[in-house]
Amino acid sequence: MSSIRIKKLALWVLFASSLLFFGLGLSYPIMKAEILMGLKEDFSYLTSAVSHFYKEGDYFIGTLILVFCFLLPIGKYIFIGLNVAGWDMSRFRLLHHILAFVAKWAMLDVFVVSLVIVNMKFDSLIIKTQLAIGTTFFALSILLLSACAFVLDKTLAKTAAV
Repeated sequence: MSSIRIKKLALWVLFASSLLFFGLGLSYPIMKAEILMGLKEDFSYLTSAVSHFYKEGDYFIGTLILVFCFLLPIGKYIFIGLNVAGWDMSRFRLLHHILAFVAKWAMLDVFVVSLVIVNMKFDSLIIKTQLAIGTTFFALSILLLSACAFVLDKTLAKTAAV
């Protein structure tokens, strides 16, 4: 098997795995809250976090989560997916550089900070919060998408040099 075919296969595996974990991260709870020492359990989902913060009047935090945990990752999935599929994206180099710059620090940091804020707001003697499996899935999707983008950049750089 040639080196290019192996890289193409690795790109598809990384991309598909990342997309799967992104979907799981949105589907599974990111946080579990036990109320009154386990008498009642409540689960928080990333998809409901935005509406929660907007209802509470925390528009800035809600907007950060919306933009950096939903809109930018979806945009990056579309852009990287088209690249992996073989579309010529050379006209969109500026968009690629902007997405790469923002995605390197934004998604995971904002996600983690938002979870810390939520944990700090809710943790008390009456309510105990724990991170749930959705957090792991979402973090894995970000790491795998970053790995996919890295391999894609290296592959495109080699192709352009040839």
